[in-house]
Amino acid sequence: MSFYPELDGLNLVELIECFQHSYLENEESSVYYDEAAMLIRQQGEAGIAFLFGQIEKANSVQLKGILLALTFPPPVENPLLRSLLLTYLRDDRPLIIAEAIDGLRMLGAKDTVDIVLPLHIHPDPYVRGSVLRFMSRLYPNSSQPLLIEALQDPDYIVRENAIDELDDLGAVEAVANIRPLLTDSHPHVRQAAETAIQNLA
Repeated sequence: MSFYPELDGLNLVELIECFQHSYLENEESSVYYDEAAMLIRQQGEAGIAFLFGQIEKANSVQLKGILLALTFPPPVENPLLRSLLLTYLRDDRPLIIAEAIDGLRMLGAKDTVDIVLPLHIHPDPYVRGSVLRFMSRLYPNSSQPLLIEALQDPDYIVRENAIDELDDLGAVEAVANIRPLLTDSHPHVRQAAETAIQNLA
């Protein structure tokens, strides 16, 4: 069951019609397109071919959904996918850059670290957060200093990401760094800190 039950049980033609329907480019529509793209991918080769064919035509939230669907484990086996994601690292839309970094993480593309890591100082918090996830999952033994530094990020999204990744790594030694965030200004960060300390203590 998806977040949008009206999409469940639709065939490929019906899903394509829903995907091509025009929506505002906002957070809610992003979830809709993510769901629709994932369901289209599940339709097999015809669905995957449709998604690749839409890349040049898609708006930002549609493209985000396409990249998510193509790289969601197990990623689609297509030699163009990696180069496509690398191209989108130079995009001017933070939403797309972040999704491309997440896609490279899903591909296990460790050798792209020299291109991805400099984006940890990108002005957009979603991009910075995606770099933290990339480093944590692909370089778990060397990512902790970056994650601990990110606990001081001015944006709550990045602080929350950093806590979650340290928690997932089982970084007991980071508890002292996480503890001050129990009184963070944002409730999501406070909750993440509380959960992490419970798990790591």
